[in-house]
Amino acid sequence: MLRANVCLALVLIVASPAYAADQATCADQFKAADLNNDGMLSSSEIGNAKDKVPAAIAGKDRVNRTDFMAACTNGI
Repeated sequence: MLRANVCLALVLIVASPAYAADQATCADQFKAADLNNDGMLSSSEIGNAKDKVPAAIAGKDRVNRTDFMAACTNGI
């Protein structure tokens, strides 16, 4: 039984990306983070929305919507 549970856990971990959201969720996250509505996230906007931005863009100075959506929906 323990072996089956461990195997199931491994399958679930491998089968799902760290964080991959759907398009609507990612769009909402970008909109919430883009405080001045210029279509770009500045380093301060990224810093203010750490819980809403994918880890792959957390350290960048500027991120456009396309790059944000790609990182968000791909779970990177």
